[in-house]
Amino acid sequence: MSKTYEENTKDFYNELNSECDPEKLLYIAKQGIFLDEPLLKYEKIKNHEYVVDISIMCKQFYEINNKKQYNRLKYFYKEIKIKKNNEITRNWDNDVIHEFYNIIVINKYLIDELLKEKNDKFLIELIIAKDYPNFFLFYLYNYAYIYTDVFILFYKYNYSKYEIPKLYFEVFKYFYSNVHKHLLDNFIDSNKHRYAKHIVSNLISYYENDINILNYCLDKVKKYNLTIDPCHYEFKLSFRHSLKYMNFYSNNLFNKNNLYLKCRDNYTSDFINSNFSDRGIKSRALSEVYKKDMLVKYNVNFNEIVDCEIISNNENNDKVIDSEDEDIDNNERIIHYNTKENLIKIIDPQYSGILSYKDKYYENYTNIYKFVFIKNYLRKYKEIDKILKDPNYVLSLKIDISNYNELLIIKLCYIASLIYNRANKFIIYVLMYYDCKRFYIKLRNNKIIFNGEKYPNSIYNIYNILTRTPHKVFNSYFINPESHYNEFF
Repeated sequence: MSKTYEENTKDFYNELNSECDPEKLLYIAKQGIFLDEPLLKYEKIKNHEYVVDISIMCKQFYEINNKKQYNRLKYFYKEIKIKKNNEITRNWDNDVIHEFYNIIVINKYLIDELLKEKNDKFLIELIIAKDYPNFFLFYLYNYAYIYTDVFILFYKYNYSKYEIPKLYFEVFKYFYSNVHKHLLDNFIDSNKHRYAKHIVSNLISYYENDINILNYCLDKVKKYNLTIDPCHYEFKLSFRHSLKYMNFYSNNLFNKNNLYLKCRDNYTSDFINSNFSDRGIKSRALSEVYKKDMLVKYNVNFNEIVDCEIISNNENNDKVIDSEDEDIDNNERIIHYNTKENLIKIIDPQYSGILSYKDKYYENYTNIYKFVFIKNYLRKYKEIDKILKDPNYVLSLKIDISNYNELLIIKLCYIASLIYNRANKFIIYVLMYYDCKRFYIKLRNNKIIFNGEKYPNSIYNIYNILTRTPHKVFNSYFINPESHYNEFF
C-alpha cells in the first residue's frame, strides 16, 4: 500500500536532515510530498541538480547555482515544449509554461548563463513568462550589466497609479538574497495607510508556495490589523502545503467564514471549514484538478461530500467594513512605487541626471517630423554614424524628449547600435520587451521588424523616418512592416 503525502513528506525531511542522499530524496518526492519552503537553506542539497526536479515537481521556488542545474532547467524546458507526459510535470495545469518559469528565483549565476545562452526562444519565453516589463531590467542594472542611463531610458513608467505592482524583484531580494532586503518593506510602509491589505493579499496570492513568505504576510496582518479575503474563489490557499500549515494559515491569515459546513465525517468538515471560502462552501463547485488534489494529498473525496448542512456562523456575521471603497480624493489613492529610485541611490549614488521620461503613448502624426532628435541627428549622416557605431553616444546627447514617440525612436536607435556592435542578445531582448509587447516590434535575424498593420499611422511614420535617413547601413536594420506584419517578438 502506497504512503500518503504526509507520510512521504515526513520521510523526505528525515532524509533531508540526515544522510541527504539526492537519489533517495528524488525517489520520495516522486511518490508525492509537500515541499513547504524552498531547499535553498539546505547546504547539502541546494547545489545538486535534483533540486530542480524536486522543486518543479512541488511547484516550489528554487535557484540555479551551477551548470548542472542550468542544464536540468533546459532539459525540463524541452520536455514541456514537446508536451511529453513527464512524471515531474504531469500534474501541472494548462498554464505550465508560465508557472514553470515563475518559480525560478533569479540570481547572478542565472543571469550570467542567460547572457551566454544561444537559444533565443528560451530567452524570449523566459522574459515573457515573468509578465513584468521591468523584472529583468532590474537585474541587469542590479548586476551592473547596463548603465543607469540605459536603465532609466528603457524603464516602463506608465504603471497605473492605482495598480499594485507584482513585486517579483523586491520579494526575491527580501527572501532569497542578502542585499536590498529593505525594498519590500519600504514599498509596504509607503502605502500602509491605504493599500497594506491589498499588497499583503497580492503577496499571498503570488507567493503562497513558500511558508516563509506566508509568515511575513501574517506579521503584516498582525502589525496593521488587516482583514484579508481569500485569495481564490473557492478556497483560501492552493493545495500545496501539508495539512498543519494549510489549517494554520487558512485560519490565521484570512477573515473567518460566515458559513460552516456540518458533515457526518468530522475530518472532512474540518478540512472544508478551515480551507474553503464562504463562496466555496456555498457553491460546492470545484474543478476536477482541485478535486484530485484534495483526494490524493488530503484524502478528502469532494464528490462524496453528502448529507451535509450549511450553517450560518453568527459570530462572524459582523464583518469589518472596508473603508477603501469610499469616495476619496484620487491623490490619496495613488500607489507610491519607488524601487527604481531606491535602487539608483544604492548602485549609482552620484547620479544626478533625469529619472524618468514621458511614457504615455498618444498619436502625434503632424509633429513627429519636427522632433529635435530627428531634425538635429537623424538627418545628418555623421551624427547617425556616431549613433550606430557607439551606443553610448545617443545617451550622451541629453535631449529634452517631448513625448513617447520621440522616446521610442531614441530607444530603437540605441537597439540598432547594440545590434551593429554585436551586443548581448539577452540584453537586447530585455530592453526591447516592453515596446515589442506594446507595438508588436520584434527582433529577428538581427533586424528590427515593425508591425505597421497594428499602428498604421505614428508607428509607420517612425518606420519611415528610420529607413529614410542618409545612412544606408543604419536604415537596413529596420524591416518593412507590410511583409512581416504577422511575426511577433
